[in-house]
Amino acid sequence: MNQEASILVISSDDSLYPQVTGILSELNLQPALAIDCAKGLKQVREKRFDFVLVDSRMKDLPCENLIRRIANKSPSTEILVAKDEETDAETLISAGADEILNLPLDREEFQTKIRKSKNEREFLKSCGLVGKSVELKRIAETIMQVAPTNITVLITGESGTGKELIAKAIHQNSPRVQNPFIAANTGALAEGVLESELFGHEKGAFTGAIARRQGLFERADKGTMFLDEVAEIPLATQVKLLRVLEERSFLRVGGTQDVKVDVRVIAATNKDLKAMVDEESFREDLFYRLNVFPIYLPPLRERKDDIPRLVYHFLRRFCRKTGKRIEGFTDDALATLVNYRWPGNVRQLKNVVERLVIMSDGRTMDSLDLVSHLPAKKSLGGDSIPKTLEELNTVKKRLLEDHFGQIQKVFLLKALKECDGNISRAAEKVGMKRPNFHSLMRKHRLKGQAFKDQG
Repeated sequence: MNQEASILVISSDDSLYPQVTGILSELNLQPALAIDCAKGLKQVREKRFDFVLVDSRMKDLPCENLIRRIANKSPSTEILVAKDEETDAETLISAGADEILNLPLDREEFQTKIRKSKNEREFLKSCGLVGKSVELKRIAETIMQVAPTNITVLITGESGTGKELIAKAIHQNSPRVQNPFIAANTGALAEGVLESELFGHEKGAFTGAIARRQGLFERADKGTMFLDEVAEIPLATQVKLLRVLEERSFLRVGGTQDVKVDVRVIAATNKDLKAMVDEESFREDLFYRLNVFPIYLPPLRERKDDIPRLVYHFLRRFCRKTGKRIEGFTDDALATLVNYRWPGNVRQLKNVVERLVIMSDGRTMDSLDLVSHLPAKKSLGGDSIPKTLEELNTVKKRLLEDHFGQIQKVFLLKALKECDGNISRAAEKVGMKRPNFHSLMRKHRLKGQAFKDQG
């Protein structure tokens, strides 16, 4: 491993820590120890560990609860659980455990998991990728496979999923890394301008062409050319792009002499190119030339495990930028962010966290802080209009839960926050009897204590 990993062991067993220390000493690692859950959570709050090894036999807190708290307080930490025969692995994984190790620990298995996880973390970090989901790890493995080659890559996925980031990661891990990475947003330029931008032009090729100008493909020679929004390229320009891919040569606008280039092409789109081929709005031969090695980026809603890490990654970035000291999000607020659908994907999440940091004056952000930053769900579309009374009642119930329930919760949060968590004062402020107010709090799993001393 290139860099020393920080590891915390949470265990009250006298034999486990010495065993872990002995196994990790062969990797030149010295783990920290916490002998109860409270001390473990305190250390997690105070230091960002790469790994936490949890002993499933801890008695002072159910193991799955401990895992959830560690995951919420330190999303970047890999959580490993050393479990006995009585503990259900599915429960631990559902709670947020990344790896399960059976007791007694197997030396080779433990070392292999630490090495593998550390290498994955280092690779993801070097590529600027944030997360720990199975989907992201699959993408990382794909990058490692394709980067050393010269093969053409087509990256597909919704807007905001990070297609250019993946393209850069491929370039940075390729033999071309010392040469240019040139990105072209092909959907942002008109047809005539696009050709000149991509292939350059000769002097006098058109009004205003007072000198020969290199295009992006020439500038990318020996490096990587990234064509974003490739589906927007007009058919006439697609012909010229096809020639570049087949012959590695092209003509400048107004030119008569071939220009040879050694360029690796990576293209990206948020559209279905195969469907466009069927509609004859995209050339079939170009599609097959681009789609040699496809990489699909799933939307953020399909890799929810990455959201907590992304949230805290952006939180730390914008806190450094603004000079603010925001510790994080309440469990409820983080759950809201995780369960939001994020139609704009990572780009939207980044923008929301930036606005939250700018607007926040406290140390911790809760669900109340999120309300004005997460757009409400869209109304029913034509295809989802209920057809029976039963369906209508189901929709009504869902809308009440989704919308009125959310408003009701925010109503409680606002009152509690303004009264520093004092339930009696909050109930009086909104004109409710304390038992009724407290009943609504229980319904939404809110505690007044959580709102005390939040500056």
